[in-house]
Amino acid sequence: MVASRKLLVAFMAPGTLLYTLFLLAPVTFFLAMGVMRYDAIALYRPEMTFENFGRIVLDPFYRNVVLLTLKIAALTTVFTLLIGYPVAYVLARSRSAWRGILMFLIVAPLMTGEIVRTYGWIVMLGSEGLINRFLIAAGALHQPLTLLNTQTAVVVALVHILLPFMIFPLISSLASQDPDLVRAADTLGAGRLRAFVEVTLPLSRTGIMVGSLLVFTLAAGAVVTPTLLGGKDVEMLGQMIYDLVLHTLNWPLASACASILLALQLCFVSLQIRANRRALRRS
Repeated sequence: MVASRKLLVAFMAPGTLLYTLFLLAPVTFFLAMGVMRYDAIALYRPEMTFENFGRIVLDPFYRNVVLLTLKIAALTTVFTLLIGYPVAYVLARSRSAWRGILMFLIVAPLMTGEIVRTYGWIVMLGSEGLINRFLIAAGALHQPLTLLNTQTAVVVALVHILLPFMIFPLISSLASQDPDLVRAADTLGAGRLRAFVEVTLPLSRTGIMVGSLLVFTLAAGAVVTPTLLGGKDVEMLGQMIYDLVLHTLNWPLASACASILLALQLCFVSLQIRANRRALRRS
């Protein structure tokens, strides 16, 4: 037993050391900078203050950015779940030779960069883009719609980019279910819809939770897609942190924004875990 523990520690030590030195330590220092005072020359002064957090909470501009980040992240999570669940259900239940090809098509977007995929949506949604050209040619419109530089464009692109992160946890959760449970429900007189609602859906809540956590956290911290598709009227916390660090050079305020973003993500994680525990207790 002692030897196995020493072997486990030996295997984990290099990764733990790298993780601590190159991730935890810098992130902890950066987050701690949120309670330091801004200095235009030295970037920050080691004087404890909560004015950075007060500025974010009290200033309507920063407060609206936080609320918009929550809104877009929540909408992205909901739509990826609604679109991804049927796809995951079909792939988990399918035994067709096309299953491998469909799985590849889901993974394929991850092989291209986020910037490339976002520019693809610019081509689709622009005033001279494919969607507007098609609608005008079909006679449905006389002038192009304003699709770019809107919250809708950002949500649509984020759903497309983050959809695989929802589908794969769902596939894993659905594929691990015993198909005899659905057959038993059918034998007991439950129809397909009732069997899905009372058997399949509750048993897949782990996949729903994991997929929702991944999508929400990635959407809340998105930078490239909101910048390219949202324009000046759509600013999220990820963009604000990027601008404060590289352009404004206000590192304490950027650290406070990063702390709030991290807190929002952790709150969402804790709510999901609590909801999952309550559902397990009821079942």
